[in-house]
Amino acid sequence: MRVIYVDVLFFINTIINYLMLLATAKVCAVAASRLRIAGAAALGGLFAVISALPSLEFLRNPLAIIAIGVLMITIAFGGEHRLVRLGLVFLAVSAGAAGFVLGISLLGGGGAFAGGVLPPIRFRTLIVSFAVCYAVVTLVFRRVAGNKGGIVPLTVRQGKSVLELKALVDTGNTLVDPMTGMSVIVTGVLEAKKLFPKEVRLAIEEIGRRGAISVMEELATRPCPLKFRLIPYSAVGVVDGVLLSFKPDEIVVDGEARRGILVAISPNSVSDNGTYSALIGA
Repeated sequence: MRVIYVDVLFFINTIINYLMLLATAKVCAVAASRLRIAGAAALGGLFAVISALPSLEFLRNPLAIIAIGVLMITIAFGGEHRLVRLGLVFLAVSAGAAGFVLGISLLGGGGAFAGGVLPPIRFRTLIVSFAVCYAVVTLVFRRVAGNKGGIVPLTVRQGKSVLELKALVDTGNTLVDPMTGMSVIVTGVLEAKKLFPKEVRLAIEEIGRRGAISVMEELATRPCPLKFRLIPYSAVGVVDGVLLSFKPDEIVVDGEARRGILVAISPNSVSDNGTYSALIGA
């Protein structure tokens, strides 16, 4: 009789679900909350444990599996207007990853199907295979997205102030907030300051001279509805830099509203010739 440890089953499925949901977010360029993705992944892990119980075998039917998949997508990406597309991509990524794992297992001497049943797959093989598959999927789609680069219109709204910019889709801009995983759009201080009232604008204009940390400390003492944060970054000639950033009320990229994106303020213009005034990660 085959013994299944509940904690191991939950742990494995949760990790795999997390990687597949994260890959889905990368493929669809959605800045999803890591906490929500973790919650959805844990729900999938819990479902795997419950459906493995002999008295609840009926939960293994396709309808129940589809239902739990829809619920996971809703938890991870609820609020996104492309929810159906996200669900289909999640299905495709999961199916591809499962096939990849099966192939690795068979190549590693795991044996073939016997009586329609797949032989047990080792924990190490499972996790490593899904991790490699996640890396391959995100790399391939990032390259594809990079080929769709160019300059697109960008609208940033903060309160009653609206900023219209031209943004370069930059494949080299992989900047994210390390705390939340949110994507970051970078624009120059000359553009960004137009979004703020005078007292905040005066402080932001000093970023180039005083640095982002000093300006953020001053902004903390001034009345402002926004909560600024610091984003670490590295670039050519800059090893341990930080950028002052904020989350605006609304961002529209090429006519499409985006959620969960921060705007970082560079002390210098992001373009030498003025062709564009913001950078968006591909």
